[in-house]
Amino acid sequence: MKRYYLILLIPIIILFALQVYAQQVPPVELLEVRDYRFEEFGIYKYPPAWFSHELHVEEYQVACSSCHHIYKDSKNIWTPENDIQKCSDCHGKSKQELTIAYHMKCWGCHKRAKEIHPIADVPTMECNRCHIDKANLAKEEKSIQQKLRHKERKVEEVIKNLKVKGFYK
Repeated sequence: MKRYYLILLIPIIILFALQVYAQQVPPVELLEVRDYRFEEFGIYKYPPAWFSHELHVEEYQVACSSCHHIYKDSKNIWTPENDIQKCSDCHGKSKQELTIAYHMKCWGCHKRAKEIHPIADVPTMECNRCHIDKANLAKEEKSIQQKLRHKERKVEEVIKNLKVKGFYK
């Protein structure tokens, strides 16, 4: 009888171990968005913005040219072979101009995604969702790991089909 329970218990243990292993997500790397030009304009009241390149590019399949751009004759000609520029390379005449350039790229997409799918977990109005103190980075990494573990198909569909330029539709 003990042997019978042991034979039943082994596959259950193996299935449990496989389930735990399948739910593990590798560590998330958050990239700091810090443009040296901000410091030229004085003290900035928010910490730097952080984001997961992995979540945006690999999971949501946001095209590289959605964020990185070089415009020529009103057309984005940037390709991955080009250098990645800082927003201040073109938009750094004032702190306001630079701030708007960064926010238009990020907030514009997030705002549009939220309009299409209101329950989407994308930061729009909460500054501390992007501007994260280093003390809270581990919490943000865990949040992103949860998103990678429990994928919301509707959000993925909205983002993959999103066509937006900055704040505007």
